[in-house]
Amino acid sequence: MKSTLDDYKLSPAELPGVRGWIDFLGTFGSGMPVISDATHEFFVKIIGVSDNFNNISNPSYRWMIKSMFTSLNGIANNQQVSIASQYMDFCNRNDISLAPNDSEYESVSIGMPFTFTSYWVTFLDGYGYRWGRRDDPGLYNVTEYRKELNIPHVDEDRYNAIAAIVAGWKPAPSSEFIVAQTTTGNQANKIPAAAAKKLIDDWATKNNMPTKVITDFEANQRLKMTDLLKSTTALNADVYFFILHLLAGLCTGTSADKTLALSIVNEKASSIEYDNETFINQLIYLSLMYLGDPKGTYKYNNGQRQAVLRDLMNVMKTADDASVAIKASINTSLDILNADQSYPMQDMYNPDKGFNMRFTDTLAALEDGRKAIAAKLPK
Repeated sequence: MKSTLDDYKLSPAELPGVRGWIDFLGTFGSGMPVISDATHEFFVKIIGVSDNFNNISNPSYRWMIKSMFTSLNGIANNQQVSIASQYMDFCNRNDISLAPNDSEYESVSIGMPFTFTSYWVTFLDGYGYRWGRRDDPGLYNVTEYRKELNIPHVDEDRYNAIAAIVAGWKPAPSSEFIVAQTTTGNQANKIPAAAAKKLIDDWATKNNMPTKVITDFEANQRLKMTDLLKSTTALNADVYFFILHLLAGLCTGTSADKTLALSIVNEKASSIEYDNETFINQLIYLSLMYLGDPKGTYKYNNGQRQAVLRDLMNVMKTADDASVAIKASINTSLDILNADQSYPMQDMYNPDKGFNMRFTDTLAALEDGRKAIAAKLPK
């Protein structure tokens, strides 16, 4: 994904959604302990992820998060058919339509599952669908309702539909949620039939959660971080504030992700004001100046700056070395913020250095540190 610096700017309204995503990764990241009944919990919590997605406009986060939903739809084993079949079956039994007014929309019949767009992507893109069962047992006709590809979904129906499905879901879905497929005769649809059988037979033998969708996301998260580290364009404070949040997510991933995160936080990033300092300490310092800049996007007061750090730390459930360093840096900054209401707009440790000078020096230190990290990355 080609990006500009503006693609990394996080608005105040987006921060709760980004923290919600980090919290989700803190439960389901591949580097986190597998929880009990993880498959069921995954689909319960993904409701919130889907809802939060609509509150995030940052293109980089949208690309990364959407990659997980796309992977969920395109997974090569049993999960695509299971989600589609179960959702269609539920809507059919309960006569649910996500199109607000069917008469307003052009209807196009499409096949299932070959050109089926999963309802996860449907919700993200704002399409509307209605499901109808054919007379032939076990076969479906899918009707798509279009209106300039921007049909608003019905939030209550959507939420209730997903909640009703996942409420009865266990690591091995019950047979009453599985749609039987005809395997013989003229009406046979053998590919969905085989997939449905595979779902019934194999689900419980999987890793008790859709691991692939997480690892696909983590690959994109890792790619995003390495691209930023290797960037030949100088990064600004918008991007470094983004990197702070990306670091928290990286700590929930693979051992390689955690190693990368540790190499970032521990890198030296010396400035005139803070010689022999670490990258993470400078990153937190710049973030606080960025949040408090009266000419910037946030214009946050001391209490609001503290809240941003606390909220981020509260969703960090990780205990790896990089996470420990991040939390320690946050706690140190919180102590100073408590002691000095004007920090870091003024700095008791550098009283003769103005805000603009410290901001510029800290940004330069992070750029030097970033280049040093990039030089150590595999070519």
